Amino acid sequence: MPVSEHPGSNAPSLAHSFSSLRALLAAHSTRRQSRVYALSCLALGMLVAALWVYGGLVRDVTDFTRTLPHPQVQSSTVGQSKPSVITVTVTATPSPTPALDAWRHSSHSAAAIDNTGIPRKIWQIMLPKRVLQNQTWISDPAKLKDIPSWLALNPDYEYNLIGQDRGDRFVRQYFGDNPRILSTWEKMPNVGQKSDFLRYLILSVEGGVYSDTDTVALKPIDFWVPPHLKDRVRLVVGLEFDRRDGPMWADILHEVQFCQWTIAAAPGHPVFKKMISRILTSLDDLSALHQVPLESLKPTSKEVMNSTGPAAWTDVVFEQLQEYDPSLLEPKNLSYMNAPRLIGDIYVLTIDGFGMGQKHSGSTNDGTIPPAALVKHNFNGSWRGNKRGRDESSASEP
Repeated sequence: MPVSEHPGSNAPSLAHSFSSLRALLAAHSTRRQSRVYALSCLALGMLVAALWVYGGLVRDVTDFTRTLPHPQVQSSTVGQSKPSVITVTVTATPSPTPALDAWRHSSHSAAAIDNTGIPRKIWQIMLPKRVLQNQTWISDPAKLKDIPSWLALNPDYEYNLIGQDRGDRFVRQYFGDNPRILSTWEKMPNVGQKSDFLRYLILSVEGGVYSDTDTVALKPIDFWVPPHLKDRVRLVVGLEFDRRDGPMWADILHEVQFCQWTIAAAPGHPVFKKMISRILTSLDDLSALHQVPLESLKPTSKEVMNSTGPAAWTDVVFEQLQEYDPSLLEPKNLSYMNAPRLIGDIYVLTIDGFGMGQKHSGSTNDGTIPPAALVKHNFNGSWRGNKRGRDESSASEP
């Protein structure tokens, strides 16, 4: 008989079914709530983890960005009796952090790690040729047009442009207790000799890279020395002249001569103590020769070259090379170099290293930039000699 005809006969069974259904629904609801709760906990955990990771990344990025270069522009006071140029210092020497160390040791930068002992500093000098009393002097910006090449290729280097005022302060600060050096600096009338003297004083104390303002950087300084030699190099020098089989030049005293428009050095290298001594002696000799005090001396171009310039520099550097390698008898032994040489702690470049683009000495001069070229000197003028020496227009070649 159909159930509908006798509803009372199945009442207990129906009540039991409703009870089971309620239990089933309750269990299902409980499981659903449990899943929602579990998913909520999981989502919350993932959110906490993400925030923790993000916080770590922010800390690392903050640490890294704190080490990036922050330009600082310092303007020297331009006094009436103390002419100066604007001194720009781009401080870009990063302090070590885990993030930066990881970046430095990555595959992108491993070859550029600087461990030569040569500080990451660039020095350039701009002194006035002649300033009358109660006059100020401002450099022609066009003469500084090559400076950006040094900044662009070496963003992690501290850059310094030294004018008269800062040069005076530097010499007084570091050599004020040496009356002979201080007096020589203050009395030198020839701006070429003064610039020469100052570069040696700076490199002896601070180290780094000095380069004339009319030079163009062609490769980052970090790549000047091969990685496998970096821990052995403390001085980098290049040739400006190699006679080879050609004639000697009137202003050139050596068959092979080192340039000093660009020098890289570790502070305290012994070559600078010798060079400073050479300058002091040479200037005394010139004063005695011309029978005038230093402040009245009017040296010829050749006298400048042989007292503070590349001829004197070649004498001193070669003397140091001979101490390291007694088999070197004369600078000519370095003629026809087709690859750089490490002699002691001095890395000697070929003519193309610092002297490409010249019409002599085997220098590449076909309009291309050779692989060995690190710097190009534009020879935009010289102020070394007076009327008895060569003038600016005739000083475009050594």
